[in-house]
Amino acid sequence: MNEKKREELVSIISNLVSSLSENEKKEIFEFIFNKKERGIPISIFKSKLSGLELIVKYLKEAEKKSFKEISKILNRKLSTVYNTYNKSKIKFNGGLDVSDYSICIPFNIFVDRKYSVLESITAYLKVKDFSVNQISLLLNKNQSTIRTVLRRYKIKNG
Repeated sequence: MNEKKREELVSIISNLVSSLSENEKKEIFEFIFNKKERGIPISIFKSKLSGLELIVKYLKEAEKKSFKEISKILNRKLSTVYNTYNKSKIKFNGGLDVSDYSICIPFNIFVDRKYSVLESITAYLKVKDFSVNQISLLLNKNQSTIRTVLRRYKIKNG
């Protein structure tokens, strides 16, 4: 592409971007440069591992994060993350299903240690207007388990 066409293209893109909201600009920028933290794909929860084991395994294997980075992301001790990962490898040595990014669980919901991993995920999905039935199917859990987890979350939340 020659310099004149490049400048013209930059001008057109600049005009288009200036008409977008700040949020839309940020989304486009992150998408283009692939810097957006996609979060955890909902498809990993089809496995039989615990929530924390799944998340640690995903961050370690799919996102290639170090144990130190994972401990910061999840607000957990380094030894907890390391032991959780090793237990997950013993229980399930295969790769996780990362095929479905239609629903992504953001990493930041796990920072508050007041709630369990399952409580955090379930509450996040409930806020996103998923029904108890839908949540149970997405997380591969019984509906009564999801109802109990939501009740505990509400009690802790006050």
